[in-house]
Amino acid sequence: MRNLELPLLGRHSSRLTRVRRIIRRQEGDLTVAEGVRLVRDLAAIGVEMLELYATPERARDLPSLPSIEAAVATGRAYLLDAATFDRLAPTQHSQGLIAVVAAPARAVREEGIVLFLDRIQDPGNLGALIRCAAAFGASGVACSAGCADPFSPRALRASAGHALLLPVQAEVALEALAPRFRSAGGSVVATTGRGGVPLPLWLPKSPLLLAFGNEGVGLSQAILDACDERVTVPLSGGVESLNVTVAAGVVLAALAGVAGPPILEPQRSQRRSA
Repeated sequence: MRNLELPLLGRHSSRLTRVRRIIRRQEGDLTVAEGVRLVRDLAAIGVEMLELYATPERARDLPSLPSIEAAVATGRAYLLDAATFDRLAPTQHSQGLIAVVAAPARAVREEGIVLFLDRIQDPGNLGALIRCAAAFGASGVACSAGCADPFSPRALRASAGHALLLPVQAEVALEALAPRFRSAGGSVVATTGRGGVPLPLWLPKSPLLLAFGNEGVGLSQAILDACDERVTVPLSGGVESLNVTVAAGVVLAALAGVAGPPILEPQRSQRRSA
């Protein structure tokens, strides 16, 4: 890559106007991956780099991966000076590399574990939930209306690119999914801060549609009413609730068999002999 000459775009290039539209998610089937590690990791697993934009310094260090080399060879890689790149980049501290990639439209299926996210509004939380789902073997993630965009640059980065790899369906109602899981012999379960079956005693049926609620107010009453049962992570130390991503990680780890019974023996009080 070091000896290739890439075209240099000016700050008023019409091509950059289009990239700004993609960053704002105004072209629904496209999004951008920003950052050296994210672009490299996606390219390494074969995600097509539809276009690449890099500072000269970063372009010299582009990895020799087929997806990146194809973009360069077919004239879909461009240079930007550092100031122009910083104005384009969706994050405050850019790393000098952006890739335009397809945002896949993949419906979830009634198999394994599917997370249903109810009005998760922070893109970072949403991306982290998708990453948790992928890490613990969930088969997909469904997002309600009112959720952040799972394919926005910030959510994509928080998901470490897994929003492009795992089936992620946006703007879907739990009422539309629940009958499919029940017909397949599974269950539809709400996670709640209190009042549900304690996680260590819970025996869900597969396929499982598992609902997590909004960061501030939790699940809506309509979602709670549409679920077959509720599950609760027992907490101690006066802690009332967990961040939604932490709660999802705990529940998914338990379902995956990663989290088991406590491995530390309880501390026994020792009486001093008189």
